[in-house]
Amino acid sequence: MRTHFILSFFLLALASSCSLTRNIPDNSYLLRRNKIAIEDSQVKADELRTFVRQKPNRKILGFYRFHLSIYQLADRGTENKLKYWMKNTIGEPPVIYEPFLADATARQFELYMHSKGYFNSHVDYHTIFNNKRATVTYHVTGNQPYSIREIDYTIGDSHLEGFVLHDTINSLIRRGNRYDADILQEERLRISRQLKNQGFYQFSREFIFFRVDSTLSNHQLDIEVVISNPQDVRPARTNNQFQSRHRRFIIDQVNIFPDYSPFRPTTAFSDTTTYLLSKGTEEYTYNFFHAGRMQIRPRTIINNIMLEQNNYYSIDDVELTYAHLSRLRNFRIINLQFLENTQPYGGSPSDTLGYLNAQVELSRSPSNAFTVEAEGLNTSGNLGVAGNVIYHNRNVFRGAEVFNLRLKGALEVSGESRADEVIQRLPFNTLEVGAEASIDFPKLLFPIRMEQLSKTARPKSTVLTGINFRQRPDYTRFIYNLSYGFEWSPESRKRQHLYPIEISSIKVFNDSLLQAKIPDNNPLLQSRFKDHLITGTKYSYSFSSQELGRDVDFMYFRGNMEIAGNLLYFVSKQIDAPRDENQSYQLFNIPFAQYIKGDADFRYYKVYDRDNTLAFRLMAGVGIPYGNLNVLPFIKSYYGGGANSVRAWRIYSLGPGGYQDSLDVRFDSYGDIKLEANVEYRFNIYKFWKGALFADAGNVWFLKDNPQFPGGNFDPGNFYKDIAIGTGAGMRLDFDFFIVRVDAAFRVRDPARPQGSRWISGTPEWRDWNFNLGIGYPF
Repeated sequence: MRTHFILSFFLLALASSCSLTRNIPDNSYLLRRNKIAIEDSQVKADELRTFVRQKPNRKILGFYRFHLSIYQLADRGTENKLKYWMKNTIGEPPVIYEPFLADATARQFELYMHSKGYFNSHVDYHTIFNNKRATVTYHVTGNQPYSIREIDYTIGDSHLEGFVLHDTINSLIRRGNRYDADILQEERLRISRQLKNQGFYQFSREFIFFRVDSTLSNHQLDIEVVISNPQDVRPARTNNQFQSRHRRFIIDQVNIFPDYSPFRPTTAFSDTTTYLLSKGTEEYTYNFFHAGRMQIRPRTIINNIMLEQNNYYSIDDVELTYAHLSRLRNFRIINLQFLENTQPYGGSPSDTLGYLNAQVELSRSPSNAFTVEAEGLNTSGNLGVAGNVIYHNRNVFRGAEVFNLRLKGALEVSGESRADEVIQRLPFNTLEVGAEASIDFPKLLFPIRMEQLSKTARPKSTVLTGINFRQRPDYTRFIYNLSYGFEWSPESRKRQHLYPIEISSIKVFNDSLLQAKIPDNNPLLQSRFKDHLITGTKYSYSFSSQELGRDVDFMYFRGNMEIAGNLLYFVSKQIDAPRDENQSYQLFNIPFAQYIKGDADFRYYKVYDRDNTLAFRLMAGVGIPYGNLNVLPFIKSYYGGGANSVRAWRIYSLGPGGYQDSLDVRFDSYGDIKLEANVEYRFNIYKFWKGALFADAGNVWFLKDNPQFPGGNFDPGNFYKDIAIGTGAGMRLDFDFFIVRVDAAFRVRDPARPQGSRWISGTPEWRDWNFNLGIGYPF
């Protein structure tokens, strides 16, 4: 199984590491490793690693100090410009062990243990020196931690006290729990936010502090939560400070400035429009200050403002208002200001009650925009170049509807080549042109009022139509499509898409090359490349736990479900519509597809640090044709191989199953079922240069037996024997906004080989490598 190649790689890395201590001064040692041993503590070693003051040289692959090796290599012999660049850019100087930094680390560990309730903890360390290397082991003994006995609240403002005590059921501080200073800080933030959501606009976490009494016996302590009153400076002879109370604020007026300009913030607007919005028995007033006719209808703006007259101020409503207005894609500046109103319309201020005027300042983006794009393509693993001319109108019907018109032209490399290429003298054999028009509505088009939806659910509806022409060496096809769908996000990490109407008409012209590749006596395969119509419904759900800006583990999941043709089939059967020669019903003389299809894609990212990540992916999908057509349309079928799949196979060349092509009839392989697993280790080399090692496994299968492709159908008891496995390495240029990657992979297990010889041994030769050029990460 090509173990010689892999073993040689590890031996080379080991040999390189043997010279890492060269040029280390006498009585100095290269820091090899920091070990942390913890006893009698719930604190994990990973929590303490953040406080290590001196860390060894970086590793890639978990064991190889690549950057130190480059430094040592460039440090040999006479220095020149290349060596200087290698040494001071890619290279990393050896980290020399410093005892005083080990002392500082031990002190930091002790402070952290105290913050976690281990006030009697003990930290020491010892260092082992061997072959000019130093290994430091820190011994941390937690001993018995302090737990919380009593929690008391001291709140100087009786008006505020009720709101805090009423919410103690949600407190993060609990009796019997271990003391944790971080939990106390989180509780400060929780109380502060909860009060801001209750109308206490001027409250902040600075009013909250804690008194901790740890002088009790039995390793227990008491916590006193103290909330102080604000200081009020009143003009008087002595100019003294007086204790005042925390006031709860009500929104008195909502004033909206749709033509606000930051360059003329004091401009007086000539027109005022008052809009009344009814919600049940309540009426809310919104004041618009503008000059001339408003470009966006007031109702559209109001539907995305969560602030309501005579309601208490809420920080959640403020954040939702920012998010919803931004999502309209019509404003380049969105400001929310709150001004205290001492003479409100809705009541009288007091020492516990205040009134605010909410001021919403909106600066419009240009309504019309033209964009010309040039892009590199990686369409299903096919590489190419494309150009787009895009026109946007961000307010086509004065309701913040966004009209998009896209004209596209592309050249790609796909399929097989032949003498009469699509474009002569260029390295492309596929031509694609198309036009697409869509309108995004910032609401549901169904008769559901926005007021009936939750505050967080602000769906976007899209109506899209387009035409696409694609000419390959083996076939030419037209696609006409029309769809209506909407998307919404119940939470920031979740997104859902529902397309109740998806209509696609596919017309295929089978060229001689495709006809030559498909045997005449294989109607199952031929039917995939015939004209067909798709009318269906699609639902997608995605979830991501990624926290932007934090190097922590996260996961991603996406699931799709699609069903097509049932309604047309039912109607055709009820009216006894005529059938074609294949016993299929037709619409406009085109047979329509009928199937159900579902797939799921799960990914997990283990983030070791900002330079090292281990990514896992599992994908499974199945499409079941039935009724009117007995095969999936080829645009809905699954494929294997290529830059985003099992990379040791070229795109469309893997499978189906264990089919062995003894006649060398080459064709694009598709399937009704797909299983795939990938693992990829990603590491940083230098600046935007990244590296990767990966392994891929998977295949595609037919759902039904096809005599022309023995071994190509899915067998639940033996499918694992058809799993293809490949491995390889890659180089990526990561420019943040654009990623170019080159992956090289070779086959380790090939299911197209005879049973008993599917595992491939020996060092891969040049012809065994499959190179993939891709845009973006594979997953």
